[in-house]
Amino acid sequence: MAANLDGMRTEPSVLALLAINSVLIVGMLSFAIFPLLVDGLVRLAHLDGQDAGLTVTAEMVGQTAGAVGVLALQRWIGSRYLCSAALILILGGNVLTMGVIGSLPALLVMRAIAGIGCGAGTAVGIGLFATTNQPDRNFAINNGAAIIVSAALAAAAPFVYRSFGIIGLFAVIGGAAGLCLMMVPFIPESANKATARVAAPVQSNISLGSIALTCIMTAGYFISTSMFWSYAGQIGAWHHLGVTAVSSAVASAWLVGGLLGSVVAIPTAQRVSRTVSVVACAAGGVLVTFAAVIVESPGNFSFVLYAFVFLWLLFYPIQMGIFSAIDATGQLAMLAFPVQLIAFAIGPAWGGLILRSGSYKTFGLCCGLGYLVFICAALGFLPGIIRSAQQVSESR
Repeated sequence: MAANLDGMRTEPSVLALLAINSVLIVGMLSFAIFPLLVDGLVRLAHLDGQDAGLTVTAEMVGQTAGAVGVLALQRWIGSRYLCSAALILILGGNVLTMGVIGSLPALLVMRAIAGIGCGAGTAVGIGLFATTNQPDRNFAINNGAAIIVSAALAAAAPFVYRSFGIIGLFAVIGGAAGLCLMMVPFIPESANKATARVAAPVQSNISLGSIALTCIMTAGYFISTSMFWSYAGQIGAWHHLGVTAVSSAVASAWLVGGLLGSVVAIPTAQRVSRTVSVVACAAGGVLVTFAAVIVESPGNFSFVLYAFVFLWLLFYPIQMGIFSAIDATGQLAMLAFPVQLIAFAIGPAWGGLILRSGSYKTFGLCCGLGYLVFICAALGFLPGIIRSAQQVSESR
């Protein structure tokens, strides 16, 4: 099917790709450093682990609302206007967060507002990239760029903490959104037409089976991923690591493991079955999350974090390539994003409950359950749905 689509698409301009990448990076920045934000709220703002996890859940609920809003509004409002509104919400939400750290209800509201902006901006960016000629490559390049920015922020976190406290990280994220507003004029006007520049109408191949499988696979994988990632900082503390050591481990994992995963994703998508690739990543997730809580040592924590980020960043662009192969319009990829965000909201809340009533070993075992759900769904149904989509495309 990819060959059929190649003839109907061309790539966006370099400036358009840069602008879309900028919006996507800002949209995912807080999630990339959630371990540091949660750890900072516990250590510096004196929240307990579950309350700190609730801030992640609030932001993910906001992101879900923003993404769903974009799905509803994209037919009537252009991408530039949607991205402008999203970036303003990110800027405002993070600035206001700085003044309400001491009040949990107000903190949750501000994180939800920032989340709405993150979800809206990211949904627009995903829709734009999913309709391009080489979605695997574009998503992998975006991952690489986001990793470099996130690793730099994670590496700077100890200095920011010492100089400004936890509010410093929120100031950086808000400032990044403000700077990104300057890139908005280069974003294509329409999420459906301008970026992919489709020469002929492309009809959607979405079926109910595709939608159901997308929801199950996305929810299973990302509940486990967000559950582990949100509490990675606390797992580091359990491994007797301080704030600086945890920040260094997160930064190096993003930079080395994440960049390697993004680079490997491009040839992997071209030479290995996409289904085999994503199943292997999920199987690796089961092993890695359990290994994180078997041996209590700083060295084990660092190794696990490298492997976890590598598998995650290898998985994501290939998954988006699968959704683009099933549906050429990009609607399935955009639909997967709110489901992913719901999973991101469930994971931290579930993880907080487990850690409050159980041990880290129980936490590690529970992290693997979502990956197992993904593996069963992918092996059972994904090849058939991809074949059906290809047959529909070839018959046109």
